[in-house]
Amino acid sequence: MSSAIYPWLDQKILNTSITSLPHAMIINGPEGIGKRSFVGDLTKNILLHGLNDQSPSEHIKLINSKNHPDLYELDKDTIKVGDISRRKDDKWDSEKGKRDAISFLNLTPSISKNKVLLMHNVDNMTLASQDALLKSLEEPAAFSYILMTTSRPHSLKSTIYSRCQTVNIKNPSREDINSWLEGQGLSDYSSLDFPSYYTPIQILDSINSDNAKIFKEFIELFSNYLRNKIPQNEFIKDFSDYDLDLIEKLNFTVEVLKILLSTKLCNRKLNGVYAVFDNFVFSNLKISNIINDINDLKFNFYKVKSINESHIFNYLFSDIKTSFRPQ
Repeated sequence: MSSAIYPWLDQKILNTSITSLPHAMIINGPEGIGKRSFVGDLTKNILLHGLNDQSPSEHIKLINSKNHPDLYELDKDTIKVGDISRRKDDKWDSEKGKRDAISFLNLTPSISKNKVLLMHNVDNMTLASQDALLKSLEEPAAFSYILMTTSRPHSLKSTIYSRCQTVNIKNPSREDINSWLEGQGLSDYSSLDFPSYYTPIQILDSINSDNAKIFKEFIELFSNYLRNKIPQNEFIKDFSDYDLDLIEKLNFTVEVLKILLSTKLCNRKLNGVYAVFDNFVFSNLKISNIINDINDLKFNFYKVKSINESHIFNYLFSDIKTSFRPQ
């Protein structure tokens, strides 16, 4: 397998042997860490394993064009029960027609010795679809492999995890990210210009979309708000106008609060864009509780997704502002 453009995946790939590969794997890691590259390489390796009568290049062309008969790929915003086990009265699916994952798993491989069910973003599987998949996990069909990717740990039922091997891919260190950026010809940028949780691909996407400065802009906007340089309604309007979803805006907020909290707990001076916050004092406990509240809000958003952004921001940033006072 080859994922040379993402060197932090090298060891994971080297440690994945087809001869001892389990029939079901969950590849977990933050968005933008290269999970698609990892499962793409793994899929090719499984489908090419043991071939002796056909050119691998022909198989690779079929895989890359998503036309390989022994590969069934689900890449949807939500994976529903009909995607796993389609019933006679289910509506026609514009992409898959009347096909489903379990029917595919029960077929004999066509041109490879193995077949692969590849499912992306299974964090978004409904409970019914998870239940429908369980039997195939408990009694895997011969020569079949199920590969699933998730961006949130523990997002599936425990019974799913108990029947799969989980591979966790962590974000590389800031030093490794900087080295990778330099290798991409982007030495003018540093991982310190972005939130600590940003993965290399997220950083690259941010640079390519001219959003590389958005996190620093938020820090400046937030400090201006705390220093009463702009009123709350203007701050919330400007923040709401950012081309980010609600979760990412909340993540920005948590990132800044965590940096301020950890710096104070370690009795360090803030520097760079954060230096202005040295002019404030705050309760460690209060800020810690606000961070927990935001994380609870994000968890609820994944379940509900109908939260009013302006209402949330008015409440949240009022609470934050009363927690800071000038020295």
